[in-house]
Amino acid sequence: MAPHAKFGAVYGRPFWRSAGLSGMAQSAVGPMGEIQVATTASCVAALFGFLGIDADRRQTAGTALLTRACLDQLVRLFGDEAGRPAATLLMDWTAEVCTATADDRRGGAHPVPQRGPSVDGARWDRLSLAGSETSTTDPGYLAGAMDAASRATAEVLQRIAVPGRAA
Repeated sequence: MAPHAKFGAVYGRPFWRSAGLSGMAQSAVGPMGEIQVATTASCVAALFGFLGIDADRRQTAGTALLTRACLDQLVRLFGDEAGRPAATLLMDWTAEVCTATADDRRGGAHPVPQRGPSVDGARWDRLSLAGSETSTTDPGYLAGAMDAASRATAEVLQRIAVPGRAA
């Protein structure tokens, strides 16, 4: 997870809607490459984005500079009100020792689909991995999670099927 970081900004209202904006954006001019709405069902308005900056550069820049750069980008995309959030959060998994290791700092590219089992051998005959990253079609995406869940379900049903009885 070390290659990944998210930035979130909470607002008093979803102001982008009154401007006719969806709150979603993709950008080649950072620091966020993708921005989405995170407004809750109870109307707590928020925008969040995935940072497109590698772990070492994020660490060098620091939280204050990254926060300012993210807010500046939101202002460019959604107007001045985006620069006045009630709260912000920068979640950088590089700093989470239970989530990211030193080896995780390398790379950062999206997972490439792999054919074949994620794990194999007699020791794994009772385990089915169903995480998005185990998808053979769309790892790392919601569609991949659905693919992996369907595959894992089929594996489990096949293991528990009783011969002669329809599953």
